[in-house]
Amino acid sequence: MAIDEAAVSAGPGETRIALLEAGRVVEFAIDRGGAGLGDVIEGRVVGRAGGAAFVAIGEGTPGYLARPGGAAEGDSLLVEVTCAARPGKGAVLKRAAAGTVPVRRSALARALAANSGIRRVAIDDAAALAEARSLFATAELRPDAFEESGAADALEEALAPSAALPGGASLHFAETPAATLIDVDAGGSSPAEANARAIGEAARQLRLRGIGGHVLIDAIPGRDRRALPRLIADLRAAAAEDPMDVQVAGATPLGMIELTRRRTGPSLAEMLLTPESSARSPLTLALEGLRALLREARMRPRAPQTLALSPPAAAALRAHAGALAEAGRRLGRRVELVERPGVAGYELAEQR
Repeated sequence: MAIDEAAVSAGPGETRIALLEAGRVVEFAIDRGGAGLGDVIEGRVVGRAGGAAFVAIGEGTPGYLARPGGAAEGDSLLVEVTCAARPGKGAVLKRAAAGTVPVRRSALARALAANSGIRRVAIDDAAALAEARSLFATAELRPDAFEESGAADALEEALAPSAALPGGASLHFAETPAATLIDVDAGGSSPAEANARAIGEAARQLRLRGIGGHVLIDAIPGRDRRALPRLIADLRAAAAEDPMDVQVAGATPLGMIELTRRRTGPSLAEMLLTPESSARSPLTLALEGLRALLREARMRPRAPQTLALSPPAAAALRAHAGALAEAGRRLGRRVELVERPGVAGYELAEQR
């Protein structure tokens, strides 16, 4: 099967895209305005180290260019993004081919270019519909596109630290800068049953969560020495449909299954959650608050609302250039933002 549908939630400062195969969400793309995979940008060399170069491309952290040739500090270069920036790490770059035209594409443009089988695009925001139709002529406006497609529930699943398996077994995910560890918990299942169910689900979850890089799966040890080779073979088969080039290396000396998955940007957890936590980051909470504010304004246009955020969330929103202004343009008025210590997420209240 191939991806055939995209559900788009376009909020101020952030676009969320769910990609579906036969009605089931298989991937997410989150765009907050940074350079994305395949974008071609005119950058400037700001440093050299060990034969590589650091190139400013208009983001907080310079990108990393492994083969800069003879480019010296201060030189302009045309570069292509091969991996979007991650927390604490700049984008990974390569030299753009001669004659390439600089281009920054939207998340929807990238999704459509990568998935030629898409036959339906639904978007939840009227303000973004014209741009969507310029890319996909039959894009339709559905205010609850994310919820109706199952994408909202799938996103919550993808952000959870664990994933349930039939029979009471589960997978537990721990992402670190160096590697991702997936632990198989048998629950009420036998080790053989839990391992068999875990392998296909692990491959699905890696794609759903956008996890790339080095991955270790800690399967439950058993007495059957042939079980681990079978699990490795099953994992290779399950990962064959993943477009991100999954390479299953085999088993480590301690019996963990080792693989790599091509990385093209931050995982969902890196993008949306606080590091080393399953809690939403201050910026994620703030942008979700703006979404809620616009949704409430559509339902009750004559009841002006204020958006209350914790001080960290308010500071993150002010630093996210353009999101507040964009929300104000959609509302037709300035967003009334209130800092309120103790607010866990966001709160909406009618102005008095």
